[in-house]
Amino acid sequence: TFSLVFNVLSMKFSKLIYTLLFLFLVVSCEKDNNIPINQQQEDGLSDNPFFSNFGSQISADFIGRVVDENNEPIIGVNITLGSGFAITDVNGVFAVNDVSVYESFAYIRASKQGYISGSRALVPTDGVNQVKIMLLDATPNATIVSGQAITIDLPNGTKVDFDGNFETSTGFAYQGNVDVVLRHLNPDEEDMNLQMPGMLIAQDAAGDLRALETYGMIAVELIGENGEDLNIASGSTATITVPVPTNATNPPTTIPLWYFDEQNGYWVEEGEATLIGSEYVGEVSHFSFWNCDAPFDVVQTCIILQDINGNPLPSLNAQLTLQTTTWNSTSGGYTLSLI
Repeated sequence: TFSLVFNVLSMKFSKLIYTLLFLFLVVSCEKDNNIPINQQQEDGLSDNPFFSNFGSQISADFIGRVVDENNEPIIGVNITLGSGFAITDVNGVFAVNDVSVYESFAYIRASKQGYISGSRALVPTDGVNQVKIMLLDATPNATIVSGQAITIDLPNGTKVDFDGNFETSTGFAYQGNVDVVLRHLNPDEEDMNLQMPGMLIAQDAAGDLRALETYGMIAVELIGENGEDLNIASGSTATITVPVPTNATNPPTTIPLWYFDEQNGYWVEEGEATLIGSEYVGEVSHFSFWNCDAPFDVVQTCIILQDINGNPLPSLNAQLTLQTTTWNSTSGGYTLSLI
């Protein structure tokens, strides 16, 4: 027998209660095709006090699939989960077993040259946790020259205004050409849940745990002439412009900005954006993923889905939608089978 587990976040939206589902994605795979992995040597967990929100250490098993934007498998993706790791096979499939995670938080990272690094965070269960990650192409949109102010934009209105000052990951000023990768993640698009990093869990400015409702994200990578990772120079800022999704009919006039902490796997509040026309505009001092989101309180619950005869419903694509006069927002995924 098996049961189906959903991990649900319940949030207050004005006078409405909104439950945002973070669901496990089901993938099909053959275990014999998995490239062998090294099991963990230590727990790999963080001593960050924020992780006290996620409970005690447990051991869990994970299996998943990594695909590109055409939903085609990507071979040779490096997967890290705590101190466990794997490499995707010809079907884009990976497995990481008996790895230490938190009771309410597991963070899986996926990276390969030519793609923006992706990730998934979820609430683990006692069974095999199933995930799917869609990596975004990292082909540069433009090459710019340091020292010159310039705007890089996309046809949908997404843009970044640079002042021309950049530095290396070690903090040294950079001079030379800069390849700019800019991607927009649109809540109107069905694949956004697969493309976004982590999950919509965040640390607000007060240090508290929050769930987020996104109005759009961007990903930016800056690459030097020798392939080195760059960022905005210390003391400099860039202005980002993020289009409001079409199904948000009355977006707030100001909204918090959140960046994705790639080391820890959750969003962190930093600054705010202002609604100008149909776009959010704000200043940022560094780059990874940035997110225009409304925050909500978090409550975790568990739902078991069965048919009228009491039989569990595996691989069910379930969606939960908030419908108001001002916002239509859907989150969903596939139910998980627990053996």
